[in-house]
Amino acid sequence: MPPGHSNRLATVDLLRVIAAVSVAWFHFTNGSGVLHDGWLYRSGQYGWLGVEMFFVISGFVIPHSLHKAGYRAGDFGRFLVKRIARLDPPYFATILICVGLSYLVTLAPGFRGDWPHYTWGQLAAHIAYVNSFVHLRWINVVFWSLGIEFQYYLLIGLAFPLLVARRSGLRFGFLGLLLALSILIRDEALVFHYLPLFVAGMLAFQARAGLISTRTLLVGLTATAVAGPVAAVGIATGLILRFVEIRPSRLTNFGLLSYSLYLLHVPIGGKIMNLGGRFAHSQPAIAALLAVAMGASFLASALFYRLVELPSQRLSSSIGYGDHGRDQRILSLVGHALACPRQGERSSRALESEVQSGYPGRSGL
Repeated sequence: MPPGHSNRLATVDLLRVIAAVSVAWFHFTNGSGVLHDGWLYRSGQYGWLGVEMFFVISGFVIPHSLHKAGYRAGDFGRFLVKRIARLDPPYFATILICVGLSYLVTLAPGFRGDWPHYTWGQLAAHIAYVNSFVHLRWINVVFWSLGIEFQYYLLIGLAFPLLVARRSGLRFGFLGLLLALSILIRDEALVFHYLPLFVAGMLAFQARAGLISTRTLLVGLTATAVAGPVAAVGIATGLILRFVEIRPSRLTNFGLLSYSLYLLHVPIGGKIMNLGGRFAHSQPAIAALLAVAMGASFLASALFYRLVELPSQRLSSSIGYGDHGRDQRILSLVGHALACPRQGERSSRALESEVQSGYPGRSGL
């Protein structure tokens, strides 16, 4: 069982499944070049809104997790380490997969694509998620949103105390400032452009934590509305996060694979669409190709989750908040074991117990 699995919210997992599948379907139907019209093409036309759903989910999940864990301003460093440990190993592994596959497909008979070309600067920019800033192409088209998410982590890690402040004026003022910044700063490479979506998630968190009333939630969600389908998805996702409770099921368990699916569907399913599209010309053949691409993406994601993402989750869960004396106790036990060899076995057992006890307030969200 994944770390923190019992603490997961099934509603969040279901939304993650919907968001990841929507983005994958959009790329397969509208971004592969296989389809240009027809009902299959139109079925994925708005799948890109899955990214907006992910932003609302992050706006809810991160504060929810921090609140449960007893996060304080002094925990910012630990928070960043937890996020890096949780997300970067799968991210870097995907980079290697993308680069490797881009060269591997050139060996396929009848290859007609562009020969892959990467620069060291382009690759290095991925480390700090700054490709959008320096105008270097992302290796995977979905990576741009990870850059936005990382900026959000910096923001929420520093400003979280304002989000849960006892004084309602501070809470409202903070969210109002975020919405104002989203109007003043329109650069799509910056998190400010997407703050209304994150704020929708924050409002759902505040309502769920009892910090604001239902009426205030509804008014706040209305204030986050931007335009068109983005506003509809933002508000709907916020309302679902607050009011919809579902039980865990096999379907919601697929939420565990959502990050892996999001990372891998382009290099895996996208390659299948590009190669198979040369032979699939009828709607039934293309529908079958889409099913193969989606199925292969899920299978690859399941394997990737077990081999790469799950160890990252465990590493992240081993770092927590709320017990700042634990590190000193561990160091003390180590020093005692070294200084008193005769009592080394007893100290070792105490040290093992201390390490395995973990931190209070762990969360698998």
